[in-house]
Amino acid sequence: MMLSQAQVQMNKTPPELILALQKTQPDTNRIKLLFQLSDFYLTNSVENKTTNDSSFHYLQRAVKLADTIHTANWRHQAFRHLGHYYFTTGDSKQGKESFLKIIHELNVTGNKKAEIGVWEELFNLIHSRDTSGLTRLTCLNKILLLYQLLNDKEKEIETLKSIADVHMNYGQLDTAEAELLNVLKMYKAINYRNLHYTYDLLAVTNRYKGDFNKAISYALKTVESMEATQDSTSAVTFYSRLANMYRELDQPQNSVKWYWKVFKNRKNEGPVNLYMFRDAGFLARELIKLSRSQEALEFILDIASKNKPIGIYAKASLVASLAYCYNALHKDDLANKHYLNLISLTNGLEKNNEVTADVNYEAGQYFFEHGQFAKASFHLQKALDVSPGINTPSVIKDIRLKLYSVDSAQGNYVSAINHLREYQKIKDSIFNETKSRQIEELLVQYETSQKEKNIQLLNNQNQLVQMDARQANRTKNITMVGTILLLIIVGLLYNSYRLKQRTNHKLELQQLEIAKQNLSLRHLVTEKDWLVKEIHHRVKNNLQIVMSLLNSQSAYIDNEPALTAIHDSQHRVHAMSLIHQKLYNSENVSSIDLSFYIRELVSYLADSFETGQRIRFEFDIEPMEMDVSQAVPLGLILNEAITNSIKYAFPGDRNGLISISLSNINPHQCLLIISDNGIGMPSQINNKKPGSLGMSLIAGLSEDLEGNLSIENNNGTTIKILFVHDLGIKRQDTSVTSFASNDNN
Repeated sequence: MMLSQAQVQMNKTPPELILALQKTQPDTNRIKLLFQLSDFYLTNSVENKTTNDSSFHYLQRAVKLADTIHTANWRHQAFRHLGHYYFTTGDSKQGKESFLKIIHELNVTGNKKAEIGVWEELFNLIHSRDTSGLTRLTCLNKILLLYQLLNDKEKEIETLKSIADVHMNYGQLDTAEAELLNVLKMYKAINYRNLHYTYDLLAVTNRYKGDFNKAISYALKTVESMEATQDSTSAVTFYSRLANMYRELDQPQNSVKWYWKVFKNRKNEGPVNLYMFRDAGFLARELIKLSRSQEALEFILDIASKNKPIGIYAKASLVASLAYCYNALHKDDLANKHYLNLISLTNGLEKNNEVTADVNYEAGQYFFEHGQFAKASFHLQKALDVSPGINTPSVIKDIRLKLYSVDSAQGNYVSAINHLREYQKIKDSIFNETKSRQIEELLVQYETSQKEKNIQLLNNQNQLVQMDARQANRTKNITMVGTILLLIIVGLLYNSYRLKQRTNHKLELQQLEIAKQNLSLRHLVTEKDWLVKEIHHRVKNNLQIVMSLLNSQSAYIDNEPALTAIHDSQHRVHAMSLIHQKLYNSENVSSIDLSFYIRELVSYLADSFETGQRIRFEFDIEPMEMDVSQAVPLGLILNEAITNSIKYAFPGDRNGLISISLSNINPHQCLLIISDNGIGMPSQINNKKPGSLGMSLIAGLSEDLEGNLSIENNNGTTIKILFVHDLGIKRQDTSVTSFASNDNN
C-alpha cells in the first residue's frame, strides 16, 4: 500500500490508541489517533473484511470530525486517507472520487501547487494498466495545464515527457516517439543539460517498435549525456538497456560488456529487487552462449549468497537463472529441482509482468525438452499473452519460434505455420543486412568517440606532465632565489636583532631611572597628602578650640543678643570645622562629598536648636564632590539659611518643613535651593536689602561662589543660588530623603 504524506508513523498498539482516543478532546489530536488506528487495521490485514471495516469506521469518524472543526488542511488529509483506503481495498472508483473532492476545493481556492501535489499522488495510485474513466493520462494532462498556468516551463516539459512515457506503456509507440522528440526540442531550447532521461525513453520506445538501429543510437546518446553531465543516478538502468538490446540482437560479446558495467555500478549487498536478479540471469545466459557456463553459475551463486530477493518475482528470477545454469552444465538433478520449484512459483505471478513472461518462457522450454508438449504450449502461450509493452519484439520472436516447434511436435501444423510466419515477420523487421551494418557502425562510432576522448585525455595528461616539468624547473629556480633572499633577510634580521638588543638595554636603563624618579615622586605625593591632611586636622582642632572658647565665653554673658551672636558664630565655625574633618578623614584631601556633608551639617543644626519632630528636613541632593574653596562658602550659606529658617520661619512652635536641593544644571553650573513653608521674610530682606548679618553673609558668600542669589516669598521663603562649579562628579541617580530633626545621618 502506498501511504500518503498525511499518515502518521505507527508507534502504539490499537488498545493504547483507543485509550488515548477516549482521553482526547474533539480536535486535531483526535484526528491523528483516528488516522493511526485506521492505518493499523488496513496495513496489517488487507485481506480481512472485519479489520477493513474497522479501518473504514475510524476513517469515517476522522472525516466527520475534520468537517466539524472547519480546517481545510485536516479535511484534505482525511479524504487522502480515505482515497488510499479505497485503492488498497480495490475500489479505485471511490478512491478517485475522494481525491477529486480535495482537488475541487483546492481549485476553488486557487492553490495550484497544492492541487498539483494531489494530482501527482492520485497518478501514483492509479494502476498503469487502468485505461477506463480517470486514468494516469488524465492526471498528467491536468498537471500539465496547471504548470502552464504557473508558467513553469521546465516542469511543463517534464510532464510532457511523463505523458509520452504513459503512451509508451499503453503501446502507442509512434505517439510516444513523436512526443519525446518534441520534449527533446523543448529541452534544448531552454538549455536543459540532463537530456539522457529523454534519450533513454526514446531508446526504449524504438526498442519496443523493433527499430534497434534507432534504439541503440539513442541508448548510446543516453550514456554520452550521462557521462558529460556526471549524473550517474540512473547509470545502472542505462547500461542495462544497452546490454538487453545487444542480447536481443544476439550479440553476446557486446551485451556481456554492458552487463558487467551494470554490476560494476550496482551495490550488491542486502535485499535487492527483481531487476537486479533479472539482469544477473540475462548476463548468465549470455556467458553460456559464449561457452562460459561455469563462470555463469559461479556468478549467479555469488549474487545469491550476497543478496536476499525481495518478493516472489525476484525469487522467481533467481530460481530460473539457477535452473538454466545447471541445465547448461548438464547437472540434471539440480536443474530439475530448480525447474520444478520455478513452475510452482508461476501460480503466484500476475499476468502482466515482465518476470511472468520470462518464467513461463523458461518453463515452456523445460517441458519441451522433456517431451511434455501440452504443458510446454500452455506456459509458452501464457508468456505470449501479456499486455502490449511487456514483451519486446525480440522476446515475442523467440516465443513464436518455440511455439512453432511445440505445435510441430504435436502435429498442429496450421498453428505452427502461423507462429513461423509471425516469427519470420518480426525477424525480418529487426534483422537485415542494412540494419545489422548500421548497428555495427553505431557501436564503432561510439567506441571511436570513446577512443578519441581517451586520446585527448592522454594528450591532456601529457601536457600536464610537461607543465609539471616546467613548473618543477620554475620551482627549483624560485627555490634557489628564495634561499638567497632568505639568507639576506636572516642577516638583516640578525643585525636588526643586535640593534634592538642595544636599544632595549638603553631603554631598560632609562626605565630604571624613571622608576626611581616615580618612586621618589610617590613619596613626595604621599608626604604632601599627609601634610595636607595634617593641616586640615590642625585647622579642625583650632576651630574646635574656637568653638570651645566661644562656648566658655557664653557662660559669662547675660546679654541675650550677645549670647545669640556667640551661638551663631559657633554654628558658622562648626560648618567650617566639619569640612576640614571630612577632608582629614577622606582619601581625597582636595574635595568633599557634599551629599554626606550637608546631611551632617543639618543634623548638627537640628540638634543645636532642639527642633525635635516639629521641623522636618527634606533633601534632593545629587551626589557630587566639591573643592574646599567652594565647600566652605557653600557650608556657611547653608548654615545661615537653615539657621534663619529654624529661628524665624516657624514662630510659636509651629510645625514646618525645610527643603534643601543641590543639582547640576549643566556640566559647569550648580543650583542650590533652600526653602521652607514658614511665614516668610520681611519685605526689605526679600528685596535683597541687608536685614541681618546672616543675610549679608549669604549675599557676600554667593559672590565668592560667582553665583546669582535670588530670594522668594511664596508660602514661605525660598533662597536660590546659581553658581559655577568645575569639580562636579556625578556617580548615582538623584535621591530624595526626608527625616525628622533628631535623625543622625
